[in-house]
Amino acid sequence: MGGLLRGWRRRRLFASPSRDRRPLPGWSWIPFAALAGVLGVLAALRALGVDGPDWYRWLTDPRQAVVPALFLGGILAAATLYGRARNAPGRVVGVLSVSAFALGAVVLGMASYLHCGGDGPPFFEQLIWVLSGNGADPWGAGAGCPQQPPLAHHLARLCALWGALASVLGVVAAMLRRQIDRWLASVADRAVLVLGASAQAAAMVRVLAANRSPRSSLLVVDHSGDEAFISTVRALGGRVLAAEAVDADLLRSMVTVRGRISVEAVHIIEERVPEALATFAQLARVLDAAATNEAVVTRVLLRIDDPWAAENWRRSIVGPQRAWLADALSATEQTARALVARVALLGAGRLVLAGQGDLAAAVLAEVASCERERRVLHPGSGTADLEVVLVGTGAAALAAEHTAQQARFGNDPGITDLRVVDDPATDPVLVAAGRGVPTTLLVIAQAQPELNRPTRLAGQLPEVTILAVDPTSNEIPDQPLVGRLTSFGVGLLTGDEPPEDHWTRIARLLHNAYLVQLGDAVGQRPSSRPWSELPTFYRDSNLRQVHSLFSGVALLGRSWAAEGDGEPLDAAELDYLSRREHESWRAFYLANGWRPGPARDDDRLVHDWLIDWDALPPPARVRTTAGVRRSLALLDTAGYRSRKQRAMMPFRRRGEVRARQLDVSWQWRTESGAVMNAAAGDWLVTDPETGREWSADPGAFAASHELVEGNRFRRTGTVQARPAHLGERVETLEGPAVAQPGEWLVEGDLQERWLVPGPRFTEAYEAL
Repeated sequence: MGGLLRGWRRRRLFASPSRDRRPLPGWSWIPFAALAGVLGVLAALRALGVDGPDWYRWLTDPRQAVVPALFLGGILAAATLYGRARNAPGRVVGVLSVSAFALGAVVLGMASYLHCGGDGPPFFEQLIWVLSGNGADPWGAGAGCPQQPPLAHHLARLCALWGALASVLGVVAAMLRRQIDRWLASVADRAVLVLGASAQAAAMVRVLAANRSPRSSLLVVDHSGDEAFISTVRALGGRVLAAEAVDADLLRSMVTVRGRISVEAVHIIEERVPEALATFAQLARVLDAAATNEAVVTRVLLRIDDPWAAENWRRSIVGPQRAWLADALSATEQTARALVARVALLGAGRLVLAGQGDLAAAVLAEVASCERERRVLHPGSGTADLEVVLVGTGAAALAAEHTAQQARFGNDPGITDLRVVDDPATDPVLVAAGRGVPTTLLVIAQAQPELNRPTRLAGQLPEVTILAVDPTSNEIPDQPLVGRLTSFGVGLLTGDEPPEDHWTRIARLLHNAYLVQLGDAVGQRPSSRPWSELPTFYRDSNLRQVHSLFSGVALLGRSWAAEGDGEPLDAAELDYLSRREHESWRAFYLANGWRPGPARDDDRLVHDWLIDWDALPPPARVRTTAGVRRSLALLDTAGYRSRKQRAMMPFRRRGEVRARQLDVSWQWRTESGAVMNAAAGDWLVTDPETGREWSADPGAFAASHELVEGNRFRRTGTVQARPAHLGERVETLEGPAVAQPGEWLVEGDLQERWLVPGPRFTEAYEAL
């Protein structure tokens, strides 16, 4: 049993995205249907008096129990596999099953009764016996009737009973389907959740169903009542939860199990941004209140089509202390990524961009990001920079806007070879800009392109690949329309891949950099496959690495700069991040069933590096630190840089304590181990919930507490605080202390300073 469980766990753990799994073949149901048909035919022939060899008589013996079991199992298996292979809705499978049982009951019943003579008219009396449920019992009572019921009669009654039962169960299941879906959603070990009612949400469900891992349940909240949409979701294997509105209780039941986070991804795909933001706010509160699940990396993805609004929002909600990641999905950004991907696919040396507006600006931003990523991941590769030509009367303004937007986040423009043709984008101007370099990609990003213009340009530039906006579409087809001309629309989805968020992009780039280091060893292990073939577990581990770095930097007293430059990390900070990354990696592997061992064995989920940092061999430490450096460099390309927080922020004290004044001196230790000295007359303060004790100067205590009754005091007033820097020395009233990761530096009204661990600071202070 243990071996079976381990094998099941491995299959789940190393499951590649479902698009890489082989679906059930369309003929998989035929052998089981044939088995049931053959057994039914043999039983019918025996009932009709046909004799045969010994195996035939044994197989059709009325006392035989194996045949009814195989017959019934064959019909059930055939119906189930037909539904899986054909991706047929449950109602289709149910109709097929009931029809098969009904047909079997009629054929086998007629074969059983056909030779039995009765008082009624021939054939019709037997037909009445069959239609009444094969309940007649004429055996041995008339000419031609066998002395005991034949096997065919038993199979006919079995078909009639199971057909009736299947019909009743189908009706009950249809009536209770919503309740069943809600219950299954509440107990799902892992889930992918879709919130929102829109055409994009329906398309998103199809893509997520095709790409989710086998261990994840697909949950969809529906408040539109669209039966076609509901049927489609269920046909794709999803669970539909009907709700008039999305509230905290509903979200909690879907994203947590027993108080722990269980959801892998939440896609909020609303038509209107305000509704999406309101849903996100509720979801954030639910996730922040839930316990961390070290086996799951959770992402919350919110649809905001405006690319600049999406970029500003994603930077405003960066929560390094959160146990989950959030990002905005923009249809314009996703389309720009698909267009720039064609540059790499074609090996284009020049990109000509005609038009202004959001899409044109997003294409430039994507080109800049790709160029910066190339410099980090492939330094000194010798690849020539992409030449970008902007054409149109607003081309100079577009270039200036791009430079300003990149500088806002501390990035260089990214495009070293940018040329502006500030003339009207007429056909001759575009033809001139597109000629000269064989590998040119011309993108016409005008909101309302002139009718037939792309076709005319394709005729004049047959060697140039042209991509032109079609305002009526939201797809990017793989096949050109005419020659090398492709019309495309702006949409959230491009092809059959789910939209890639910023964090997944960085995780993918990190994995690609790892593959470059491996060289010829690529593909030798599940973890060294290309990203498109990488098992879900390793994809999640790369995402975990990005999240671990983001949250780890915050524990160093740093913030992620939304604008401007950052500050480089010193050796101690880099060492801490490396240690933390290893512990995060280790906890993730252990939570997913791996265990330490003397040698790595992926099949048995054994890894020799699942040990403490101090016990790691030097190559493991070097590789971990190199991974941290690469992650920081890739975050830098996206404009995320850390710098130390130096500004103090106001907070209000909250909660109650117990306190009494000391008659003698007293020595105590902080939670980080520093020794503190209290003098007679100082206050001994006790947390009533945890029992933790510390001392306070009389003046400072009086300024920050008010008596409730007895020895109970309420914490009052405000303080100034900021995250403490790693290793920062603080002179407290009780003695010197050195800041540890995650601690806060707090300053009172009397300019006294002290250090507070992060979790306790969150409980005892609230931001003003």
